[in-house]
Parts: sequence; structure tokens; C-alpha cells
Amino acid sequence: MIRGNMFRLFTYFLLKKFNFTFLYLFILPLTSFIGESFAENINDKIPWVQWKKAPEIQLEYRHVNDGDLIEVKAQIKLTSSLSAFLLFLLDTDNVPNWLDNAKESQVLKTVENNTHIFTTEFYGFWPISSREMIIRSHQWQNDDLSVEIHIENAFDLAKKKHTILVDVMSANWLITPTISKEGEKTLAIEYTFIVDAKGNVPTWLVNSMTLKSTWQTLKNIKKQLPQSKWQSSTLAHINEISNR
Repeated sequence: MIRGNMFRLFTYFLLKKFNFTFLYLFILPLTSFIGESFAENINDKIPWVQWKKAPEIQLEYRHVNDGDLIEVKAQIKLTSSLSAFLLFLLDTDNVPNWLDNAKESQVLKTVENNTHIFTTEFYGFWPISSREMIIRSHQWQNDDLSVEIHIENAFDLAKKKHTILVDVMSANWLITPTISKEGEKTLAIEYTFIVDAKGNVPTWLVNSMTLKSTWQTLKNIKKQLPQSKWQSSTLAHINEISNR
């Protein structure tokens, strides 16, 4: 019993140095609903559990099919244009500044202006190997001006030799533009994802660190995006909401 508790505690402190948040999954745009077949198996009757809440930020989760993996739902409201948010995600040089535990990120290929392939490496800590996420993102704008981004694995591209490849089972962004009472452009952002970190790491610990890391990422986005240099830029294929 004592040895078991010591091992769990030891593993926890090791992984505290290596937060498994693959948001990029807060990250980046994709093209196909990779998790389509997987998502169909999720019991929609399973209620969401609120993990943490703050002004304009909320984080919830639920277990997938009563298993060990969890589906995470992150929600945030902030001041920003649609174009600025999308360009913020594409600014891979800046990704390590807001995506918790990200070491580096790079656009491997741009298929078209709304479809990109990214790689993001996350820090490891001995004896835990570095993780890498290679994803394809596809975005489109709906008639109500909301923007959706679907993310899927791009396993056809080679990973780095020293990393373990993360399995992004499903990931989806919904970004809805609004106008505040003060006439400012604001966004209501919802991001849901299911990720398997792979490797010999206890699932309960991965889930805990994913929630903590996602929360930190949300706070980073809320702080940085409204002041981002991209607020003065626009994308030709994105229609912004009018504040008139």
C-alpha cells in the first residue's frame, strides 16, 4: 500500500512538469471530422461535470462511454474579431506563449486558405517522453457568421524520432461573433476534444493534467488575444459581424 501511494505521488510530480493538453488542440484548424465514428459512440446522455469556472471562462468534462478517457468542453468569451482569432491560431511562433507546455509549433503544409497541417511538440520530463501532435485543420464560416474548425490526425506525415504521437480522437471549435453593449466585437468560443496521450502513463493522471493545462491555456488566450497584433488584420474569406 505504501509503495503504491509513493509511486502515484512520484508519478504525479513527474507529470506536473509535463502537462498533457493537446488543444491546440487549442490550436489550429482542421478539415475532417476525424472523430466522427468515435463521437457517434459517445453517450450524449452522460452529463457534463463542471471542473472550474471563472468570469467568462468555463471548463467541463465527461467520461467517454463510461471509460477512462474524458471529453473536454472549454468555453470562453472575450473581445476580438474573428480574423484576429484565426490568425492568432495560425501564428505558430507565438503558440508556445499561450498553449500550455508547448515547446514549438509549425505549419507543415497549407492546402488552401482554410485548411492547414500543423505539428506541435510538447515538453517531456524524464522518464516521460515528449509528445507530438500532427493535425489537419479545416475551417468554414456558417450563414450566421459563426466559424467552425474540425481537427483530425495527420498520421500520414512522419513524426520526430524522439516523440510519442498523440491520438486526437475528436476535436471541434465553434466561434460565434457577437457585439457587446459597448459596441465592441466579441467572441463566444467553445472547444470540445477527446485526446489519447498514448504511452505508459496512468489515464487518471493524464486527465487531471489535461484539465489543468487546458484551464491555463484558456487564461492565456483571454489575456493575450484582445491585445494581439492580429486585431488590426483581416482575412478576405471571413465576414465579420457589423457593430453598426
